Amino acid sequence: MSDAGVGSFHHRSIGDRAVGSDRWTVRVLDRWVSGVLPGLLADDAPGGPVLDVGCGEQPYRSLIEQSGRRYVGMDVVQNSTGSVDILSTLAGVPADTPRFSTVLCTEVLEHVPDIEAAFAALRRVCADRALVMITSPFIFPLHMEPYDYRRLTMYGCEDLSARHGFRVERADRLGDVADVLATMTADASILPATPAPYARLKARLLRAAAATLARAFDSRVLRSHVALNSHVYLNNGVILRAQ
Repeated sequence: MSDAGVGSFHHRSIGDRAVGSDRWTVRVLDRWVSGVLPGLLADDAPGGPVLDVGCGEQPYRSLIEQSGRRYVGMDVVQNSTGSVDILSTLAGVPADTPRFSTVLCTEVLEHVPDIEAAFAALRRVCADRALVMITSPFIFPLHMEPYDYRRLTMYGCEDLSARHGFRVERADRLGDVADVLATMTADASILPATPAPYARLKARLLRAAAATLARAFDSRVLRSHVALNSHVYLNNGVILRAQ
């Protein structure tokens, strides 16, 4: 994000993360981060503070602190609790910022205008052999407009990582096609195009159909014993090792 846009940027609350078309992404991200991050922290021999880049309202702070590690939050603006430690864009991170052995960067890279500068900055804040946990959307509606610049594929993440001094240690596709379809359906706004009664009726019927479809995709009963295969997924989950 450019410095010019910082003043108009606002964090979403933690409660907002689990409503509307966000809820499937929040579910798969929280499951992945909660399942993977504790093991990364346990395997990080140097220990020390953990940097959360683009921390927002800091949904993973308690998970990090429960491991006995000090949490350091970084973001472009202060959050509602005043707990952001480093106020900076990713590309503009101060040169004297300490190096960290563990870095978290979740749902940030789609919001930076210069992805090359962002990866270079991530490498600058990493100690040698540091571990970096990254998530970024592959299929998701526009959000936080106008600061939504890209969608990365898994291969795009791997290419950027290799060119900026990282090795990919783990790469997971998060969320299946049912999660994608439910997200897209929930994001649809269906309104009558005219004030005519039949237009209002059609809109009501389509809204009801969309809501039913989203519930069907979200149903554990309907999804059990069914293999859902597709080339689409919600998010990239990547673990990098600084070289």
